[in-house]
Amino acid sequence: LAQQPADYPLLTRLTDGDHVEIDLTILAPLVAAKSQKLAQAGAGLVVVMCTGGFPEVVCDTPVLLPGKVLPAVVGALSRTRRVGVVTPVRSQASAALEKWKSDGFEPVVTWAAPHVHGEMTRAAREMADPEVEVVVLDCMGHDETYRTEFALLCGRPTVLAQSLVARVAGEWV
Repeated sequence: LAQQPADYPLLTRLTDGDHVEIDLTILAPLVAAKSQKLAQAGAGLVVVMCTGGFPEVVCDTPVLLPGKVLPAVVGALSRTRRVGVVTPVRSQASAALEKWKSDGFEPVVTWAAPHVHGEMTRAAREMADPEVEVVVLDCMGHDETYRTEFALLCGRPTVLAQSLVARVAGEWV
């Protein structure tokens, strides 16, 4: 799947710990099919563990799409809608820019893989712009330790997709 060209590449961690990029259009139908299988097995909620711009998933149970939850919450809190968005890979930056624009924001986009510290330092410097109201770590791979360090480095409020989505899911179940 990773060998095919990607207009909207999503960073995917394999079971052996390696990372590959797979296009959203390839993953979306696989996620929809797996969501329905989970619903049939009795799941009360399915959470897609990716912040990409997945389309709505037709399923017998609710499907939480972080790519929709994140902009909704950030939009509710943001006064200026000027946000920093940190994607996990450079090749995703243009797709993220378009997605966040279509969500009604004026985004500044950069990238920093969750597992590459040097990228975090560079990205945090880029997000230190006082015009950026809030920074969104737009990848489920960024964790709380990463968010804390990133926020200290850039000096901006920083929203972590992983914990925000977990809190929303926790309200449902």
